[in-house]
Amino acid sequence: MSQIPPPPPPNWQQQQQPQQPYPPQSYQQQPYQQQPPYPPQQYGAPYAAAPAAQFGGFWVRFVAYFLDGLIVGIPMWILIAVFAGGTVASLGGTSTEQEQVAAAAAVGGIIFLIFIVAFVGVWLYEALMTSSERGATLGKRALGLRVVKSDGTRLSFGRATGRFFAKAFITGLIPFGIGYIMAGFTDRKRALHDMIADTVVVKV
Repeated sequence: MSQIPPPPPPNWQQQQQPQQPYPPQSYQQQPYQQQPPYPPQQYGAPYAAAPAAQFGGFWVRFVAYFLDGLIVGIPMWILIAVFAGGTVASLGGTSTEQEQVAAAAAVGGIIFLIFIVAFVGVWLYEALMTSSERGATLGKRALGLRVVKSDGTRLSFGRATGRFFAKAFITGLIPFGIGYIMAGFTDRKRALHDMIADTVVVKV
């Protein structure tokens, strides 16, 4: 006689229910962010931000101007002394009053011509050296100064010429040197001719 299998437990339907699949996970894709380009690195030098520009104030520029005056002024005064000595000698050798007047006029014309040549020499000295790769005269180089445009770029010869004439005929004619003293208290230490030519004097 065959045996009858025992009945299943009452919760057999719950035990045989299939397991529910896990809900699909939604992965939110992050947008790609492009990294900023790094500056070119020199061998052996770490990455570092460029330091802020330091501007040359009134006194350091005054000393540089004094040195340039010695460099350019000494040869000019030597020439004037030589021609002045010749003037005295020529006047002493004249006998008549008309000859003395003619000699004095000739010497005066020569001295005036010397001043014109000296002014042209000072202009070319400052304009050529300020617009050069070093961007400074010998006096400014000695004190670690450089003349650049307000955006930090190199001066052209035309801009350096305009700066020189602005300094000679505008800044230099203002009473009490106020045009020069402005370099001591204005923004970015600029004198009047720097504002006219849109230049700054920076330390290097």
